[in-house]
Amino acid sequence: MVYSHIWDVLLKVISLAGIIIAAASMDLEERIRTAGAGTHSEFVMIVLLLIIWAILYRQFLSILASWFYARVSLGANVTFSEAVALRKLFQIDFSFHWLPMRDIKKLPREQRHDALMLALDKFGPTRKAMFL
Repeated sequence: MVYSHIWDVLLKVISLAGIIIAAASMDLEERIRTAGAGTHSEFVMIVLLLIIWAILYRQFLSILASWFYARVSLGANVTFSEAVALRKLFQIDFSFHWLPMRDIKKLPREQRHDALMLALDKFGPTRKAMFL
């Protein structure tokens, strides 16, 4: 599993475990088998769960991970809408790098938000985050 910071890995592991537990409690594999997948029901279930998890993580949980990283780890007062944009900084890009912005913590609290937004303006347009 590829991750950039502690909040990223925590939310990935917790959400993946949650989806697996939910699938097991709903007996999803048996339902897929009776729906016509036959002997391939386990493969179909795994692919289905991974697709659902990827969409869930990309559309919602990665924003929450960025928000936690900015607010808790860096101490910057950012909103959820700002966290959507900050994902570009905090997610791994195609070169397997991310921008931890640890120097932000050295600034006074009231300057951290503006420093993050300046970093986003500077680095954001050139970064292409990986799908996960």
